[in-house]
Amino acid sequence: MKTRGLSGALVLLTLSACSGRQTTTTTPAVAANGQTVTTAAGTAVNETANTRFNSAAATMRQHDEANGNRGDWTPETCNVVAGLFEQAANAQQNGNFPEAWFNRGLVYDRCGMAEPATTALNRALTAANGNYCRAKVQLGVMAYRRRDVAGARQAFEQAIQQDQTHCVEGYTNLAMVLREANPTTPQEWGAVVRNIRSALALDDRYLPARTQLALSYLQQAGDDPNSQRIFLAGLVCAQAAQVAQSQNAELSPDVRSFTADLYNTWGIIDIRRNEIIKALEHFRRAYTLNPNMFEAWVNYGTINLSFRGYQDAKEAFEHAIALRDDSYDAHIGLGVALRGLALTQPDTERAQTLARAQQEYERARTLDANRPDAYYNLGVLNMNYMGGAIPVLRTARELLQQFVQRAGSTARFVTSVGNATRHIRNIEQTITALEAVGGGAAPAPATPAATPPAAAPAATPAPAAAPAPAAGQTPAPGASQ
Repeated sequence: MKTRGLSGALVLLTLSACSGRQTTTTTPAVAANGQTVTTAAGTAVNETANTRFNSAAATMRQHDEANGNRGDWTPETCNVVAGLFEQAANAQQNGNFPEAWFNRGLVYDRCGMAEPATTALNRALTAANGNYCRAKVQLGVMAYRRRDVAGARQAFEQAIQQDQTHCVEGYTNLAMVLREANPTTPQEWGAVVRNIRSALALDDRYLPARTQLALSYLQQAGDDPNSQRIFLAGLVCAQAAQVAQSQNAELSPDVRSFTADLYNTWGIIDIRRNEIIKALEHFRRAYTLNPNMFEAWVNYGTINLSFRGYQDAKEAFEHAIALRDDSYDAHIGLGVALRGLALTQPDTERAQTLARAQQEYERARTLDANRPDAYYNLGVLNMNYMGGAIPVLRTARELLQQFVQRAGSTARFVTSVGNATRHIRNIEQTITALEAVGGGAAPAPATPAATPPAAAPAATPAPAAAPAPAAGQTPAPGASQ
């Protein structure tokens, strides 16, 4: 299963109204409920730090919500907003403001600036005397993104050990790592489920943990579409959707992201149950809630290809590529959609669309020259849609031969290998016939040739969950709860 990049959720304190003062004061800030605002380490937050933190958090959220919740982060804006959180932290004595350092780390992470993000997160841990679940979990998430699964697991386990009664994100992400290790024994699955249940025991409304539970049931169901586990997975998603709907009509970006992961998972479950129309609707809900969700766009496009919904597939894969231009599957999917659209276009447009399809296949081949898909699709394109001249047919034959060589006995390509072998034989016969009559071109087929799937439906990782809860659900830290 494919995983999507994880992102941390903005931490908010329960803050008093902004005073507008710029001078530093040691007077403790007081929340609306009359209690003193404190940090994760239990230290009172002074009014200046409180005001600066509030302003920085509002600015961060503005950038997160820009462009229809796609965000508008750039290195310049990341440096500016990260600086605002640093000012808030330094308004506290000795910079002891874990939440400010944590959010500074998240801002840098938004721009992929790993080194300053790591520095800020470690500073958050230091300010909290080493006991700050969110910062430790976020470091684990960053390790997970760079495929250091062992490092991620260690970080999640340490976060739980340090704060067993609050670290819902640690339990959830540890369950994900254990599940993605493909458990095979009851004991291994027991560890996955225990961590999910520990997360839900701390917060039964935490959508990422519910999504992990659904994915666990789905994984245990295997290939049996009638498995009781698949039914349970769908039931978990339905219940989680009710939780999401009851939370708030105005969902924060963090909650929207969690809910999008839920619907994407639900769509994958629908596919396993052969409920394609429901799957399409759930994938659509996913990318509507979170326009940055690459997996939902790819899944929606792939399902549309399966029944020749080429226009919808084209638009979905274009969105996916805008988010992740280095996705082999998205480029192949877009190429297949363009080739399908070309068949219904007038001659004046068809050549240009086919040329675009070829460009997408070639782009995929540059991303991974060893994968078979691009060779098959390029071979079919040259065989059927590029004029049928002998040199073009020879190119098609060579591409299909390379496909057969690279595909080998891989189960996913068994049917396509058979098709390619037949195509190669037909091409050789056509070349022989054309040479006998002095060249020319073979006639184009009336219908498109079969192609392998552009990509298997992508599945989101367990942690659709950001390593910190949604901002709207976060109480004031420490004593202010």
